[in-house]
Amino acid sequence: MFEDGGIGSKKKKKDEAELDITPMIDVVFLLLIFFMVTSTMQGTPDKDIPPAASGTNANAAGFINVTIFAPESSTSTGRITLDDVPVTLDQVKAELIQRTTLGEEVKVMIYAERDVRSGTVGEVEQIIGEVASETEKEILMNFAVRDQR
Repeated sequence: MFEDGGIGSKKKKKDEAELDITPMIDVVFLLLIFFMVTSTMQGTPDKDIPPAASGTNANAAGFINVTIFAPESSTSTGRITLDDVPVTLDQVKAELIQRTTLGEEVKVMIYAERDVRSGTVGEVEQIIGEVASETEKEILMNFAVRDQR
């Protein structure tokens, strides 16, 4: 009455092949561990900023010029000038505090040579920020490129 393929017959599903992916996962983890162990970790290198190709000169009148020079050797430290007078960071801070007490707007133009480390420029920025917070005065900071002569 019920023949193969008839109305009431049930077809047996073909045996499905099972895929065991455990060995593949093991291999992937082994490769991941291998590449993590053998790779070298490097920080991001310092960016070499290209020289300015064009632009207009900022009106330098009324700015306090802070120039940061690169150290001449790996053992020496760079030097800082304030309006072309050699100074220390403490002297920069004292001068800025004195200028903020005069009541006029304080504007600082920061120049740095190409080989100056960013940390040195950051120290100058930090000093300016400290003076601004201590005196509760706004200090305008600009960064500039000076052409080599």
